[in-house]
Amino acid sequence: MKEAIEYKELMDYSEYNKIEDIQINAWGFPDREVVPKRIIYATHRSGGVVIAAYLNHEIIGYVWGWIGQIDPYGVFIYSHHNAVVREHQNKGIGIQLKHEQRKWALEKNFKIINWTFDPLQSKNSYINLHKLGAICNNYRVKYWGDMHDELNIGIDTDRFYCNWFIDSTHVNKRLNKDFADYTESVNNNRYHLIKTISNNGMLKVKELDFDIKETILFAEIPIDFTKIMQNNNELAKEWREETRKIFTHYFNIGYSVIDFILDKSVTPWKSYHVLEKLESIDS
Repeated sequence: MKEAIEYKELMDYSEYNKIEDIQINAWGFPDREVVPKRIIYATHRSGGVVIAAYLNHEIIGYVWGWIGQIDPYGVFIYSHHNAVVREHQNKGIGIQLKHEQRKWALEKNFKIINWTFDPLQSKNSYINLHKLGAICNNYRVKYWGDMHDELNIGIDTDRFYCNWFIDSTHVNKRLNKDFADYTESVNNNRYHLIKTISNNGMLKVKELDFDIKETILFAEIPIDFTKIMQNNNELAKEWREETRKIFTHYFNIGYSVIDFILDKSVTPWKSYHVLEKLESIDS
């Protein structure tokens, strides 16, 4: 039987201790990286959003954001944390927390939620871009400087700064599972910005293409970048440097990442960012 999860705004300061614990459990944060509960509570009390996921009255995940204002987006919600304890990850709780955050933002007349994520993490890319409908044309180099958690130590913290236009046609189509099908194009090996080879079971960049001008382009990334980081630090650094070149180049000439493909028709699976030239990024 599916577990009944309750989602609600976290109002009681006495429960914020759990948020610190979840950061350590979910991400392996050392103490120096943990955001103190009083800071999170202060942003909530000053107009931000903290929504918790409860199982049997115990907090097992949360999403946290605050109000930001940057041109050209105007006023928006910046979503900083979306975390679920390891025992309950991969159960759809994280994505439901984002839906709850969207519902909260729409009720308060916000139009956009922004956040950052690692473009080399295929699971997060698939959720953020394909399922939720975020888009990105903003690449931030070494955005978080040096991080010391289990996942990021020793690797440049480049990030996509993505935009979630929460009531746009693009997002509403995603939430209604109205997806474009790029399978034929990607399987025909056309318009691939990154040519790859397999090296001892690890995906490696063979060649980059900076000259393709088609409307839809594909940028392959490893299906499991975390495994590469854990087993081959130099290869992980190479992936960061090579994809940095591709994304910064194509963003600079007008492309946006608008979707993400998990190709399960091949073994091992392959994964691709989908880039397109858009007339308006909030359509």
